Amino acid sequence: MKSKHNAELQKKICLDFGADLGSELCREVGILMEECPECKIYYDTMQRSVKLYRVVEDECDVPDAVSERLFKVLNLDDFKKKTQ
Repeated sequence: MKSKHNAELQKKICLDFGADLGSELCREVGILMEECPECKIYYDTMQRSVKLYRVVEDECDVPDAVSERLFKVLNLDDFKKKTQ
């Protein structure tokens, strides 16, 4: 049985991907959240890391080395190149 928290997380992930809630992608996300608690933990941890980075970025200059490592760990190297 899907918990309310997992349903809300599924909805958020689908909206982040720009997918309709009834899409196959969203159904797969729901199944993944039910079958893989580690995936949910990974997503939550990644989301918190991004939030912390944004707070730090607003408060001070983040050294380029730190920024590059974060983008690499989150597999966002290509995204960073596109935004520069």
